[in-house]
Amino acid sequence: MLKAIYSRLTSLNLGLWLMTGVMVTLALGSFSSASSEQGGLNDMPLLFWLQRAPLGYSWWLWLCVACIAVLFVNALVCFVDALRRKGRSVAPHLMHAGFLLIVLAHLLSAYGGFKQQMQLPQGDSFGFPDGERVVVERITGQVGPMGMMSGYRADLRLSDGLHSVQPNQPFFHKGYGIYVKDVALSPVPVALFEVHKEPGALTAFIGALIFTVGNLMLLAQRKGR
Repeated sequence: MLKAIYSRLTSLNLGLWLMTGVMVTLALGSFSSASSEQGGLNDMPLLFWLQRAPLGYSWWLWLCVACIAVLFVNALVCFVDALRRKGRSVAPHLMHAGFLLIVLAHLLSAYGGFKQQMQLPQGDSFGFPDGERVVVERITGQVGPMGMMSGYRADLRLSDGLHSVQPNQPFFHKGYGIYVKDVALSPVPVALFEVHKEPGALTAFIGALIFTVGNLMLLAQRKGR
């Protein structure tokens, strides 16, 4: 019985079926109102959203998470099985390890992540969960020929001094990223800020790097053959 279960868990076919299940559930979810901008899925950590969304609204995502969970077990068992077999290339080990780290990284962000948007005028402030305040010292920008705002920035004052944020140039503080998304200068200077915390970002980067190295090694070995 245990050998049969172990054999199924190390099956490549199981991994392929599970990946197909992930793609199918995500494809179905793309037609769901939960995946729309008004659904709120992108406004908070995944597990936080799943706990509050009705099952009729989030069933496809639960199925996707279930497929990924079994796929994680499949990859973990395959990783252990590959380590037990001597003489095999290190490439499959790296690919399995990279995938496991990527899944772990998403779990970390889904559980401990933070995301919030706020529109604040110049002179207002917002706070981090630890109580530290961030003051919007100054909001500036330029209006282009077509009337669109360009070259805008916001100067933020924290306990350690003054820092600037611009489009694609966020400021990171204690694991939080502060982004400025939009600016309006009249009737008073106002900026739309987004605050992010992704605790799994570094783990995801390391996992992706290891997975890529494993793939390149495997391709090089097959090309040599």
